[in-house]
Amino acid sequence: MIIRPMKRGVAAGVILMTPVLWILCAFGAVDAGVSERGVEAARLAGEGAVLMMDGKGKPLVSHNPDKALVPASTLKIVTAAAALDVLGPDYRFTTVFRLSGEGDLLVSGQGDPYLVSEELQVIAEALAANGLSEVRRILLDNGYFERGLVLHGTNRSLNPYDAYNGALCVNFNTLFVHVDEKGRVRSAEPQTPLTDMARREALRNGVRGKARINLSGSPDQCLLYAGELLKVFLERAGIGVSGGVTPCDVDPSTVPVFHVHHSQWTLEDLLMRVFRYSNNFMANQIFLTLGASRFGPPATAEKSRRVVEQFLQGLGLQSVRVDEGSGLSRRTRISARQMLRVLEAFRPHRHLLECRDGVCAKTGTLFDVKSLAGYLMTASGDPLPFVILLNGEKVGHGSRDRILRLLLDCVPAQ
Repeated sequence: MIIRPMKRGVAAGVILMTPVLWILCAFGAVDAGVSERGVEAARLAGEGAVLMMDGKGKPLVSHNPDKALVPASTLKIVTAAAALDVLGPDYRFTTVFRLSGEGDLLVSGQGDPYLVSEELQVIAEALAANGLSEVRRILLDNGYFERGLVLHGTNRSLNPYDAYNGALCVNFNTLFVHVDEKGRVRSAEPQTPLTDMARREALRNGVRGKARINLSGSPDQCLLYAGELLKVFLERAGIGVSGGVTPCDVDPSTVPVFHVHHSQWTLEDLLMRVFRYSNNFMANQIFLTLGASRFGPPATAEKSRRVVEQFLQGLGLQSVRVDEGSGLSRRTRISARQMLRVLEAFRPHRHLLECRDGVCAKTGTLFDVKSLAGYLMTASGDPLPFVILLNGEKVGHGSRDRILRLLLDCVPAQ
């Protein structure tokens, strides 16, 4: 979500110039408009940080620029920048389908963050078109990611943002169901069939009405749901499944490849969705893929942290702590100056962020964190990078919005 700023100049009239600032401005030492707004922005930020540069790298507003703070979801900009550098904007995720001599269909996931119902239908139809008419068991290979992987910052709530990550996941490891007053369950989206597991989970968790919940039982449960849903789409495509769905019990490398599915979406397409919906699951699927891509599977949080650290070191940044890729972890720390350097590198890709009223940015929100990072557009079309990092229970309600309005008033007219 992008905060809609008020028109420029609204906040200026309520800022009182201190005597020191009045003297400095009178002698031309400080630009009056910028300085007043900078002082007010610093007051609102308190123990947080605010930083904005002009087109020549001169600070227009600077407050606690080197203080390491929790970035929340603005960290997704770091993850996106690293992914574009390591994987490339045209990278497409793959899912590999193998067929054994006994007729087992072995499905090897490789972290596709957007393996949704519509994509499963395309896959099933492609398998049928390639001549597959019947399989025995569906074997699920999750080995591209570390077994039982749980990233720091996720909790075992039913909230979709707490969903498990894995190499083979469908529909973001979530269920979208509708349960009526009589306890009858149906799918809340026409493209997704209701499976037995979805029905059981909705009833077990006491869901009423329409709700999207995550599969919070275990990573293995998520894997089995992927197979269960795939089985429905295979049968719809005319492919019979005589056996069950089970985790893989053979070495995938010994089974011949039958079909390789490439995602319909490029990495750039996926990142645009990550920013639009602030999707933590997708951000962390991409984050984990970085580790497996650079250091080989299985993906682990540590491998991916090393990749991101190497990317940041390439930008001249040291001592940035990144625990995962979405911003859920409070152990992650970055300063406003470090984030601004990432924004400078991300400038060619700023169109991936949501843009509105001259602001292209990503918000970050936790209980005691309010952040915003991105670009303010000048009249000439040049983007000015800015960072707002507010941490602590004393962060005032609406402070982030008010600071943004002050920054907008600092943007040069020409």
